[in-house]
Amino acid sequence: MASSIIDPSIQKQLVVPGTVLTNDTSNFMRGHGTYSDTTRNHLKASIAGVVNKVDRLLCVEPIENTRYLGEVGHVVIGRVLKVDQSRWVVDIQSRLDAYLPLASVNLPGGENRRRIEDDERNMRQYLKVNISILTFNPL
Repeated sequence: MASSIIDPSIQKQLVVPGTVLTNDTSNFMRGHGTYSDTTRNHLKASIAGVVNKVDRLLCVEPIENTRYLGEVGHVVIGRVLKVDQSRWVVDIQSRLDAYLPLASVNLPGGENRRRIEDDERNMRQYLKVNISILTFNPL
């Protein structure tokens, strides 16, 4: 039986990405903040943080909150999740999804006019679900 590189019985060990947590992958399950190196049969940390073991589950909890907290003026890249009434729901890897209102989008042809019901019906043609977009919220 293979031995662990990091003793999983000891809680709260600080690790960096790439640190081998165990080479006994048959007795441990991969949790958040870890990945399997199948070529060497190791379980490694994918983020910097603290090792947490719950029964057979090994996780690495980040040292700080690593989720993005958007602010006015930030340029963000996101993925369109769905089309709601007069807005798109966009995943920006934050704790909350972002909303892009139809009124904030330049219409095809650069038209600058009031949005009408036809524009709402055509929203799926302007920005399709699952595409990536680059946007910002001006000051």
